[in-house]
Amino acid sequence: MEPSARTKAGIVASASVTFAALLASYSAFRPVRDAMLFARSPDSIPWVWLATFLAIGVASPVWSALLARRAPRRFVGLAFHAFAACLIGFVIVVRAEIAPIAVGRVFYVWSAVFNLFAISVFWSLLADLLGPSTARQLYGPIAAGGTIGALVGPLLTELLVDTIGVAGILLMSALLLELAVVGVAYVRRAAADLPAAPAAAAAAPDPAVLPGGGPFTGIAHVARSPYLAAIVGYVLCTACAATFLYLAQARIVFGAHLEITASTRYLAAIDSRTQAVVLGLQLFVVGPALKRFGPGIVLAVLPIIQAVGISVLTAWPSLAVLAVVQVIGKAATHGLTRPARELLFTVVSRDDKYRAKNAIDTIGYRFGDLGASWLNKGLVALGGGALAIATVPLIAIWLGLAAIVGIGFRRRLATVTTLTTASPEAIAKELP
Repeated sequence: MEPSARTKAGIVASASVTFAALLASYSAFRPVRDAMLFARSPDSIPWVWLATFLAIGVASPVWSALLARRAPRRFVGLAFHAFAACLIGFVIVVRAEIAPIAVGRVFYVWSAVFNLFAISVFWSLLADLLGPSTARQLYGPIAAGGTIGALVGPLLTELLVDTIGVAGILLMSALLLELAVVGVAYVRRAAADLPAAPAAAAAAPDPAVLPGGGPFTGIAHVARSPYLAAIVGYVLCTACAATFLYLAQARIVFGAHLEITASTRYLAAIDSRTQAVVLGLQLFVVGPALKRFGPGIVLAVLPIIQAVGISVLTAWPSLAVLAVVQVIGKAATHGLTRPARELLFTVVSRDDKYRAKNAIDTIGYRFGDLGASWLNKGLVALGGGALAIATVPLIAIWLGLAAIVGIGFRRRLATVTTLTTASPEAIAKELP
């Protein structure tokens, strides 16, 4: 049964505002964070990412274990509360000017965990509440709401940082995150009006906990499922290409010898222009594209764009070229790839929507960052376009994985549609 227009509007409104607050919170402090990192030699970045990977490696199993003790839908708001409390802690430390270099590095690691973890659990909630059919219609507008937040965040930072300082920006981010907590409650209330959807269990009673499992349940599920393993492969390729471009950005900005203020302004300008393009893609392109072509073809767009971007930036490394390449690449990532990749999780079991998805989005992505950072260091040392040459097999594998997950999604969607009268548990047993 198709949800009513009123129900869809309620879900889109509440989820869009929630996602906007969440991304505004993150994007408000991101330009300052990156400017602080780029002020030092890029050679230290792989070590910072090693610390990030270790932190994610601890946080993800803890999350999986906690899901065995509390209802996952209720835990999303609590997770946001915990991140907001951390931001308040950073406000106190920054105001006291305690060990600024060490605090800056710790803050970078924490913010990377926040970026992957908080956004992942938000999409886990939506995948849990919405079925694949509803998700395909609503993910585009919901993602567009987040883009508005991601556009507002750096603009607020650019306008207010001289007045309220870095500590004030962090406090503002904490308040925006608390707004997202309120939004989560409204999302759940709006989704309660959905008709029965076996695949998503949207109208089913919210169980106290996920059945069984422990700290490494999500990782184990990924290892046993060819579909989830293919998604991991796609995520690793995405992280690898993004890391190549991020490190190129770090080298170019560091080599330009910009002051922190100028560097922050430059990076904020890239972010704001990126989000303007992303908003257009999410409002007018990604929804129709997902309905007409499915996620596989949409996911194939990013590898092609990143291949061109890496090649161009390798040949002409400059601030102007960097800005164009980053805007186009990031816009494709957030405007097309992210909604398509989130759609892949609407046809997995409820357990996998929280545990396996979180493991993929956190440990999988950060492992890709870590490995690519050291690979990039070796390729740059070789010179002579080694980085561009190494990108060729990466793109070929990446495109192949896009095709595999697209086919897997269609097969799982057909299985879910066939078993419309079965329980969520019975459907999960039929999904490879």
